[in-house]
Amino acid sequence: MPCNAKRGENMEKNKRITLEPAYSLREFRILPRKTTLDNVISEISLKTRLCRKGDDFFYLNIPFVSAAMQAVSGTELAIALAQHGGISVIPCSIPVDEQVRIITDVKRYKAGFQEDVICFSPGSRIDDVISTIDRTGYFIFPVTENGSSKGNLLGIITDKDFTRKYKDNIVSDYMITELDVASERVSLSEANELMIKYRRGFLPIVDKNFNLKSVVFKKDLDKNINFPNELSDKNKRYCIAAAVSTQPGDRERIDALLEAGPEVIFVDASDGYSSFQADTLDYIKSRSDIPVVGGNIITYDGFMHLARSGFDAVKIGMGIGSGCITQETKGTGRGQATALMDAADARDDFHKKTDSYIPIIADGGISNTSHMAVAIAMGADAIMMGRYFVQYRESAAPQYRHKKHGFVKEYWMEASSKGRNYGRYDSSSDIFFEEGIEGYVPCIGKIHERKNLPETLLKIKSAMSSAACTTIDDMHRKCIVELQSVYSLADGAVHDMILK
Repeated sequence: MPCNAKRGENMEKNKRITLEPAYSLREFRILPRKTTLDNVISEISLKTRLCRKGDDFFYLNIPFVSAAMQAVSGTELAIALAQHGGISVIPCSIPVDEQVRIITDVKRYKAGFQEDVICFSPGSRIDDVISTIDRTGYFIFPVTENGSSKGNLLGIITDKDFTRKYKDNIVSDYMITELDVASERVSLSEANELMIKYRRGFLPIVDKNFNLKSVVFKKDLDKNINFPNELSDKNKRYCIAAAVSTQPGDRERIDALLEAGPEVIFVDASDGYSSFQADTLDYIKSRSDIPVVGGNIITYDGFMHLARSGFDAVKIGMGIGSGCITQETKGTGRGQATALMDAADARDDFHKKTDSYIPIIADGGISNTSHMAVAIAMGADAIMMGRYFVQYRESAAPQYRHKKHGFVKEYWMEASSKGRNYGRYDSSSDIFFEEGIEGYVPCIGKIHERKNLPETLLKIKSAMSSAACTTIDDMHRKCIVELQSVYSLADGAVHDMILK
């Protein structure tokens, strides 16, 4: 991969003004190399390092991270993306109890032996069951003596056992008491066989005293077939990440998140080259060994500051989001290609000096699969995106029918008047100004549809195959990227024909 000299060092130590331009990802193209049977699409792996974790790394099965934005990352998208092997970062601009609830819902959703399930007691009101069904989408619930997920199992209640007009009645009026259960010693495959035998989609797991230990859902086992690349933890629950700000007031948020159990914490700041990032990291690490991602930075020295502070990965990008106006408002920012080249240089130098590899995450300036492939070739270990993910039905944004554009998703930046992410932008209600806008993007359907995320991944694999690379590490070491002229880019676009 062609790489500039240490631009960050020269710029900050020797030059007050640099006249060499910064480059966008869209100005580069990947040059093909000889393709063989070893690097055809079927042989390519998109598994990648998201961040350090202990003596190893926390890995993604695809190099995709959904942005920590109110409009983007919520429960549905976090589940859908984890099913494909990526991870969502739940934003810190929402109330902490909502952030914790999303993490809990995602963890509870996943297959295997679910230990923390919603239960009711015999005396619970049907109205409470109805509101839980409407809020969560779940429709089968164990009934235990005390209503806890570890209580003595008495029965189950489903949405088919009652009618909503009797909402003032209680659970014991409708619950099913004849149960098929399994011992806590049962394996997951044995549980699946029992559900087939009993013709049930739900199997309670109990101890010898009939206390509920966990639950297995048939729909979750089916997902193992449909999503073989899913990203799950050791308990077979989907993985998820969460963001915090550098504001001192977020200390309580950090404590609550550590209790909720995300896999990774992202310290979310528009400008991460600060002492506040290190202070926040110290607080987190004093309480947990959870991996922590810092950022955002756009220079060699910015990366070195966060790496030396002890961050486990670093996010790269400033002022280049689809609705970001930071560059227009403050004049701060940088082309993403140049920022990535500087960060990759810094990462590699840090690795040589310390034998510690700090992954980098490209965040912003990515509009299509060409930009994704180029970002990886430039050195990105993973890619964080907002605009790409908000277009899917599973994103957290509301969906509307637009008179002109059909179904659209509302999209707003964290620094817009709607977002008002004070923590990320180091502001408050009395000194806030907009660094982002609000708008809409066309909704293109569900993330799982063949033409959506699966096709995006196929295109990236195809680019890697053309570059004779089978892994993302190969892309960093072997891929040849070339800067294009304006006319060359024009030749590469549709031209000289009338479109149908």
